[in-house]
Amino acid sequence: MTVRELFDKYCKFEDGEYIVHGQCVTLEPATEEELESFKKLCAEYNVEQRIVDELVDYYSQNNSFFGYTTCDDRLLFEWWQDDIQRSIWLGCVDDDCFIYDDIDHKYAIGFAGSKDFGEYDTLMEMLEAYLKEGFENGWNE
Repeated sequence: MTVRELFDKYCKFEDGEYIVHGQCVTLEPATEEELESFKKLCAEYNVEQRIVDELVDYYSQNNSFFGYTTCDDRLLFEWWQDDIQRSIWLGCVDDDCFIYDDIDHKYAIGFAGSKDFGEYDTLMEMLEAYLKEGFENGWNE
């Protein structure tokens, strides 16, 4: 399933935006230049190639995670501290933070980079879980 198909399945679309957990979100693909910048950032931090490929696939469909940062923003690696913590900070919606933990090799949702709300093997599993939760609770309308 594509990113757009997930949003179409779980979120209300109105005036060119999707409603996700009460927030308005647009889906805009990254440019080739932005994707190249992202790949260079990942190489600088030695991100595993399968994760780079997965994130490039996502960013080629949508250049941010819920409108937080674009894929070429160095802020993505603010929580990358070698052996202590190696997280790619994908974005936030209110207090919900979305990360990829390179130590545990899991995507996660939690408060301030924690994994309190769930861990996932793939980015799309995490995205679907979040969108589905909003749908089931009426927060995506």
